[in-house]
Amino acid sequence: MSSILISALTTIDAFLCVLVVIAACDYLRKVRPIDEPLLSTAFYLVAIGAFGAFVTALQGQWVNPFGVMLHGGVVLYAWTRRGHVFDVKP
Repeated sequence: MSSILISALTTIDAFLCVLVVIAACDYLRKVRPIDEPLLSTAFYLVAIGAFGAFVTALQGQWVNPFGVMLHGGVVLYAWTRRGHVFDVKP
């Protein structure tokens, strides 16, 4: 792969990782871990993993194109389910 494509993938992946961390933290802000412990644990793992991927992307390590697709899928899922996350329950 050319260095321009690798640099573009690294930039996109770092941006998507930041969005994943923001989405996971925002979800965790709205949910009580006592009510949904498994889902909360999953979002904690997603936030920690995305932050770790962001740090490795900043260090200039090789970015897997499938990882970029995975991060894009998580961001797309969080964007489409944002109404469910912010739904006020009586």
